Amino acid sequence: MAERVIVAIDGGPASSAAVDWMLERARTVNLTVELTTVIELGWVPAGGPQDDFHLVYERALAEAARRVDEAAPSLKKTSVMRRGAPVEELIRASAKADLLVIGTKKTGFMAGAVYGTLPLRLAAHARCPLVVVPANWTHLDGPVVVGVEDDDTSDVALDFAAREAVRLGRGLVIVHAWSIPATLGFDDGLMIPFDDLRQAHDEILARAAGRIREANPGMDVTVTLEQGPAAQTLVDASRTAELLVVGTHGRGAVAGLILGSVSHDVLLNMPCPIAVVPRAVTGAATAMQPKQ
Repeated sequence: MAERVIVAIDGGPASSAAVDWMLERARTVNLTVELTTVIELGWVPAGGPQDDFHLVYERALAEAARRVDEAAPSLKKTSVMRRGAPVEELIRASAKADLLVIGTKKTGFMAGAVYGTLPLRLAAHARCPLVVVPANWTHLDGPVVVGVEDDDTSDVALDFAAREAVRLGRGLVIVHAWSIPATLGFDDGLMIPFDDLRQAHDEILARAAGRIREANPGMDVTVTLEQGPAAQTLVDASRTAELLVVGTHGRGAVAGLILGSVSHDVLLNMPCPIAVVPRAVTGAATAMQPKQ
C-alpha cells in the first residue's frame, strides 16, 4: 500500500514549503496525497472577498495542486476543503493518515493557517507522525537526528528515524542529553556520583544504538551524549540535519493533552524539518513503501 500523506494548505510560503517537502519525499516513497485546507466557520480573511471568501481557500488549494501536477504529474492526489476548527479537523484527519505535514510561519492569510500555536497543538494530539517544515526549508544532504530519553518512550520515534535514514540513504545520529537531578547534591559530605550518572546515561544511549544497528546492519549510526538541556542539545545537533525526530511521552492520565517540554522547545527553535512521533500511533500507519 502507498503511504497516505496529508499536507495542510494555508496559501502562504509556509504551506508551500510543506508541499515542497512532500514532493521531495515522493521521490523515494510511493505516496497518495491529500492537499487539505480548513475553513474556519464564522471567519472572514482580512482583505479577502466579503461575499464568498471560500474562493480564497479554493485558490490556495488550486495553486498547491498545480504545483504538484507540474512537479510530479503521476502522483495520486486529492484536494479537500474541511470546515470547522483547524486543529480539531486536522487531528481528525490524522487518524486516517500515515503522515501529516504542515509548514510553520505566520505567512498565510486564512484562518486556520499553519502558524502560531497550531504546530504545537497538533504535535500534542495528532494520531500519526507530524512533520513540521520551516517556511525557509531547503533540501540538505545531512543525517537524520533523533532524540532518545531515559526510558522506552522514545522507541517508536527511534524506529521511525531509522526508517527515514534508510529511505534517504543517510546516517542516523542518536542524541541523548542528561543532567544532574536537582534533588542530588552534597549531603553529609558525600559527593555526587558524577561518573556513575554519566555511565548510566551512556548505557541508555548504547542500548538504543545497539538495537538499531542489529535491525539495520550496515547503517551508519553515531551517538551523541551531552550534559545539558535536551532541547538545546537536539537543536545544536541538527543544524545541518535533513530531519530531526522527537517523540511524545503519552504517559499517565493526561497523556496526549500536552506536548512534552523537549518537543515543545524544539518546535519553537526549528533547525530543520521536525517529525513528532506519538508513542501510540492510531492513524493508518501503513509501512513506508519505497519507490521501485
